[in-house]
Amino acid sequence: MSSLTYSDGVPAVDHHSHAGYVRPGQNIEGIDAFEIENALGHIEGHIPHDDYQAYMAAVESGRGEDAAQLAERLGIPSLIEQSLEFQSTTVHALALREGSEALYGVHDRAETIRRSRQERIDDFAGLYDRALLLSGTSSVLTDIPEIDATTWPHARYKPIARIDPYLFPFGHPEWTGRGTDAPRFRRIFGAVLDRQLELSGVSMPGSLADYVAFVLGSLDRRRADGFVGLKMASAYVRTLDFRRTDRATAEAAWRTLSGPGPLDPHAHKALADHLAFLIAEWAVGAGMPMQIHTGFGHAEPGLRISTADPLLLESFLGDPALNTLKVILIHGGFPYSSSLTALAQMNGNVHLDYSWMPYLHHHIVGRVLEEWLELLPANRVMYGTDTASPELHYSATVRARRALDGVLEGGVKDGIWSMRQASWLTERVLHRNLCDVYGIEP
Repeated sequence: MSSLTYSDGVPAVDHHSHAGYVRPGQNIEGIDAFEIENALGHIEGHIPHDDYQAYMAAVESGRGEDAAQLAERLGIPSLIEQSLEFQSTTVHALALREGSEALYGVHDRAETIRRSRQERIDDFAGLYDRALLLSGTSSVLTDIPEIDATTWPHARYKPIARIDPYLFPFGHPEWTGRGTDAPRFRRIFGAVLDRQLELSGVSMPGSLADYVAFVLGSLDRRRADGFVGLKMASAYVRTLDFRRTDRATAEAAWRTLSGPGPLDPHAHKALADHLAFLIAEWAVGAGMPMQIHTGFGHAEPGLRISTADPLLLESFLGDPALNTLKVILIHGGFPYSSSLTALAQMNGNVHLDYSWMPYLHHHIVGRVLEEWLELLPANRVMYGTDTASPELHYSATVRARRALDGVLEGGVKDGIWSMRQASWLTERVLHRNLCDVYGIEP
């Protein structure tokens, strides 16, 4: 990183990671797993809907033989190879290659995959530590339901708790759309809720009052266990249009949803809206920042981009009871990046991060940072990666630094910032803003 003018040697704290999802010695999928994940949209768009659903059900349930037979019948291996060829021109493919070369050296694809798998078997946490060291990252905030602090020490891997599992105690209305991404998030939310009930030593409460008591108790326990913030990923399963809903309406929704028959979508939204505001108010009192996913999702249908528009959060962000809630709108909100700029400019408690963008975009991330840093106060922007892969963590961090350096160099040249201001902005973006918001140190 010696070619960097401002960010070379400045420690980074990754605002958004998924490092702690991995159990060392158990994950034998190498870098090809990320290529195949990116191929799912291509597969889904080239075989009948019902066949794709059956194939993914076999894959996700671990029925390997069934999945292999379906894949052969549907021509999925050739579709994956076709997708990999088309992906080869993307920044994602370049970032995977850059990260792999930094960690394993320069090899052909087969040897790189072999080494990435073996390293995961031998010592995945050590591999991730090496990626942090090589990229100048001192610590990460990791989005994880539970984390083993002996494998992932909190000094370096600080956990973030999703609130979404608490919002949907009765599950979700039937999914009738394309893809399997949204149903997968639904299952994850449900499994996490079941686990939190188990850890709390209770079964599903029969009343809203008892359920609220469980939720707040669970959040208190997780905070005591070292969780430093919250995250909302509900854009994957519903609209970001959260509206304050009174207790009587929520009680009526609870009764409706606990009755027989299919889930009523209006009651489903009303109850989730009520619980979201209740948890946000708890977060204000507890001093817990909240990340919110905005913008597009994975390379497969599921998330509805129109209902992930950050402008739908105006009612939530504009609520007087939440004016001191520390909100971070993550991933740059693509394709709504300018909407994020406006929301942060108008709300002093709203911050932005550009996680995900560095390993998906090249020119766009620079243009977004130009807009953010020129308009917003210096305390509003944070770096992040949104990676569960040590290879992508390395390359995303290096690319995040390059993008930031390029914007600052251009701004100094144009007389927007002095060199002293550019150096100060570098520290603010790479770690100081995050540390101030979360009350931690690098």
